[in-house]
Amino acid sequence: MALTISMTTASAGLADSPIARAITHLAATVSASQRQGLVPDSPALDLQFLLPGQLAKPDFTGMRMGGYDPAQGTLHFEKAVPEHILHSPHCGAFVAQVMQDVVDNAFDFFQDGAGFDMLRWQQLSNRLGEAMQELKLPVAIG
Repeated sequence: MALTISMTTASAGLADSPIARAITHLAATVSASQRQGLVPDSPALDLQFLLPGQLAKPDFTGMRMGGYDPAQGTLHFEKAVPEHILHSPHCGAFVAQVMQDVVDNAFDFFQDGAGFDMLRWQQLSNRLGEAMQELKLPVAIG
């Protein structure tokens, strides 16, 4: 796969949270886009969302590049999700912005001409952003 999306948390209570639904929706849209040939083949990007839980929290804030694996042709990213986003009605916009940040950071990383097709990745990011706008999340009351 040229783009993988995953999430990690130490809290089972977040399995059906708005952020989990938004990340799952993003992953499903990525999968459909790959089947339609809309995801560039190379280099591959891997994005892991790290959700804070009751037992463990990411040891950083923001996003970090997890390194480039030349054997697999994959650039890895990790995004620490802030606690205030977990149940926010703005999860879809947050996830779409993270995807855009990944594309921008990957473009910067591959500036040496390693075959990063910024136009196609930007088109994909825009498509994912539109899909995230369509996502309807419940608003927390109280």
